[in-house]
Amino acid sequence: MAPFNKRQIGYIKAIADVGGHTSYKDSTLNVSDTLDKLNANSTHDGKGKYAFISVGHAPKVWTSGSTDTTHDINSSRDWFHSIPVYDVTVNTDETAVGLSERVTPECYLESVHARMRLIQELDVDDNSQSHQEYRMLVFRHKERQSDDPRFAQNFANPLYDMFLAGNNHKYGPLGYRLKAETNNGSNDYSGASDYNNDIQNMLCMMTNKEDYVFMKDVRFYLGKEYGGKHIYEDAFHWDHADPIATEATDLTHNDSNNKNYTWYIAIFCTANSPSAVADFPYVRFDTTTHVTSG
Repeated sequence: MAPFNKRQIGYIKAIADVGGHTSYKDSTLNVSDTLDKLNANSTHDGKGKYAFISVGHAPKVWTSGSTDTTHDINSSRDWFHSIPVYDVTVNTDETAVGLSERVTPECYLESVHARMRLIQELDVDDNSQSHQEYRMLVFRHKERQSDDPRFAQNFANPLYDMFLAGNNHKYGPLGYRLKAETNNGSNDYSGASDYNNDIQNMLCMMTNKEDYVFMKDVRFYLGKEYGGKHIYEDAFHWDHADPIATEATDLTHNDSNNKNYTWYIAIFCTANSPSAVADFPYVRFDTTTHVTSG
């Protein structure tokens, strides 16, 4: 059966008298008056930097090695950040419910909107760091991923397979796997430090559209050599309009549908200098989650 469109959902909500309470839940990442730079990791060649952000809680994924063991993708990685946009608590006391809460387990996840602001520092000691090249990708797996294994259909790890390499492998900043499917319940992720995942390849490698859906793949340049432009802003909007029934705080912990709500945002940067190491910028996210209930 095809999913309902927005007009049909609006009719159902009106008939059922659902949507009497509107929630706007805000979440942030790296809000700082001092413009603290976002924690980032270095590529193995030491020239580039990168950071990942998950929209929603960081999911469980396969680890490298020959077993099918899973772990949190951000485990021991302070450069893998998450924004809990889907955490909307239930407060059945309609006289005391807050604007960021819902009044019933049954609700509609209307949308998630995110605003990003990236600022590169121009006043640096190393002039080669005053102009840098960036690549930003926004994507999700084609199957459902979750931090709760009960709701996960796939445990693919984009840190090892978000790109397609020319050697018939799938690559990420931490390693690779063969293009063949996992065998006998075991994954074939392997750590790697070679030319396929140095910063130059991370900036130009083809995306893995066999496993992932890409919403954005943009390249931009900031710094003194580019007219002094040092700020990049962008916005992301997910127009869900999904009926959901769950008592869990995390709206994605539900059996209402098999939709994958876990989106990744990856940012790579380089100074493109034989000697300079990239200086990762200040990056801020402000998000709004729109939910109706009641």
